[in-house]
Amino acid sequence: MKKTILFISVLLLCVACNQTQQNSQFTMYEEIKNDLKNQQNFDKDFPFRIQLIFNQLDQKYRYDIIIDQPQINMYNIMALAYAQETDEQTCPVIGLFDQEPYHLHKNYVNKAEHFYKGIQLSGECEMKRTVKVYISYYIDEEKTEKKVKYIEVSPS
Repeated sequence: MKKTILFISVLLLCVACNQTQQNSQFTMYEEIKNDLKNQQNFDKDFPFRIQLIFNQLDQKYRYDIIIDQPQINMYNIMALAYAQETDEQTCPVIGLFDQEPYHLHKNYVNKAEHFYKGIQLSGECEMKRTVKVYISYYIDEEKTEKKVKYIEVSPS
């Protein structure tokens, strides 16, 4: 009986810790989304290529933000795109809710080690429009120097 109670206690503790982490991640998501909504100043210089591509769907567009061709090593990338999504819509995000990290390394791809050729954020909007992008990354594996960029990408 004591083992059963101990097991249930440990299980409840694990569930509570997991919910706390998810709440923290969702809070961070909301903060980044709100920062992007209100952002007025955007970075013009960044060490990678970023593209915005639109594909027409029935009554709306799917947009794809592609980040690739890094000029420096980028570790533990987190990115979020905002195209005036409502509070009921989820913005495309990578690296926040994922279990595995995303890295970009110049001229190196190894998916087993989480190094990719590029990353993509996809969402939907009513018309072609400018998309605001938040991206953060570390420039070293030890995570001692973090870079944060706010970028505004216009349709071509």
